[in-house]
Amino acid sequence: AVVSTQSTGVPNVTVPMNFGKDLLLSPTHNNIVLNTSKDMTVSANSVILSFNSPVIGHLTGTLHLTSVDMLEFDREAVQLFVEAAYSGTVEGLTRALFRDINKICKVFKVDWMLNKCLEFFTTEAETVKTASYSDLLFLFEEAAYIVEMQKSRDLVEVALKRIEVLQYKKQFIDQYLENVDRLSTVKLDLVIELAGSEVNYIVQTLTNQLTHQMRVQGPPISVNSRYLLNNSNLHLCMKSDRNLHDNLFTMLENVSTDFETMRWVFQLMKRTQQQEQQQKEEPCTSTTVAPIPRNNKIPNLYHNMNMEMSYDQFVNWLCTSGDITNVLLALEAVNTWCRYQYKTHGSFSSKSQLNTLLERITGMMNTQGWLKLPYSLRGRYMRWFGSLLDPYCVSEEEQLQCGYVVVDCIDTCDKPLTFLSGEGTLIFHFKPPGVTSCKRPGHCGFILKTIPSAGALRTLELCTESKDYDNTSVHFHDSVRAENMHIFCCDTNNDLCSLSWFGWSHSSNTSSNEMEWWKDKFFNRPPFKFRVLYLI
Repeated sequence: AVVSTQSTGVPNVTVPMNFGKDLLLSPTHNNIVLNTSKDMTVSANSVILSFNSPVIGHLTGTLHLTSVDMLEFDREAVQLFVEAAYSGTVEGLTRALFRDINKICKVFKVDWMLNKCLEFFTTEAETVKTASYSDLLFLFEEAAYIVEMQKSRDLVEVALKRIEVLQYKKQFIDQYLENVDRLSTVKLDLVIELAGSEVNYIVQTLTNQLTHQMRVQGPPISVNSRYLLNNSNLHLCMKSDRNLHDNLFTMLENVSTDFETMRWVFQLMKRTQQQEQQQKEEPCTSTTVAPIPRNNKIPNLYHNMNMEMSYDQFVNWLCTSGDITNVLLALEAVNTWCRYQYKTHGSFSSKSQLNTLLERITGMMNTQGWLKLPYSLRGRYMRWFGSLLDPYCVSEEEQLQCGYVVVDCIDTCDKPLTFLSGEGTLIFHFKPPGVTSCKRPGHCGFILKTIPSAGALRTLELCTESKDYDNTSVHFHDSVRAENMHIFCCDTNNDLCSLSWFGWSHSSNTSSNEMEWWKDKFFNRPPFKFRVLYLI
């Protein structure tokens, strides 16, 4: 690599280069101090370090610093980093120092040394000739660490491939998941990726844990165990070992001691049955999409409601309407009706009446068994009646077991109702449950397009044909279903703006002035972002 340091007056030099480690012994040569952990230091020459690191070049050549803090690293790691910069080699790198050296190279952008770290890691993997849990654990943990901390997958393929080559997946997963509750979601994702189509390795381990749990009357199924099951393709387990699959759900039913857990088990079983009906999950390496005939219209657009209902009539309708099937639809109904009352009467009756409506929704959540909304919607308001969504969302501790995820459109728009009045598309990045490692180009995701309707606003349809995804940044997985989607908008303050109850826009009596009023008063804080609440 060629490092440019012209701004400091130092000529271009190609690194790695052997400048000679003996220079480190000269007290007159060293003009910069690197501060390490435990109040220790390493001395070096700023010019040589700048040749290797543009970050250090900026700190010393532009900001004129004479010391650089590297306080999260031990002196031994920083000393090896400096010696490598001087010698052009990473001689002396060990497993114990690998994580720190790799991170130093990433932070200070020493590309050639980062490549050497990858070579070291690959060599370490290749030296593991016989299956050893401790050796493979090192590879797996380091790969997971850089995914989690550096958002890089440079080591993942090397680590997972070694475990697979040694035919040690089953044993590794079984032992690694012994402490499943202590694992991060990144590590759980890598376990799912390691298992691949052999989902039964995960299922067998979790089933064994559930069996033990029943014997000792332990706590209910953990958040991390739920996460693994939510994100694994259990249909593959059903195909390879039906007895194991059935045994899993028997165990889940036996440890379900509350309504929320039973609801989750039901949704998990329902999703598996949907996958079975689809017969074959689309291979991740496929370049074509073979859609299954289905209803691709987004179901929450557009419901009808009598806007002229009195307060008492509205309360009764809210509690009995068959169109309200989830808590967000209920909140959106209150939101839209309140807004119309303001439009026609100048104000809503009272705050106490609004509170009564919201209390009714809370009661309906319990009686109807509605799932709570994702944690990410906490702190958000429903436009107009100004009520926080927090009471209807899962807590931070519950977020991994939430039955919904929020998927953002990659673009924004100024006027959602104007967008829905003409031709247009919305692109979303989304990796559906059951898809772990996808090698296809671009992002996993889906596209929604506007289609003509009988009313002033067009409805939205999920694109499922391969031609819809030509020349776009996303590719489609057939497991994505329109019936699991609920679309809404968020304004510049991230407040929710509903679209569900705009059935009035499909009335022959809808005037252009009526439409303009809703555009100006209901959607008046651009830019807006379309979002999808997706049932997983």
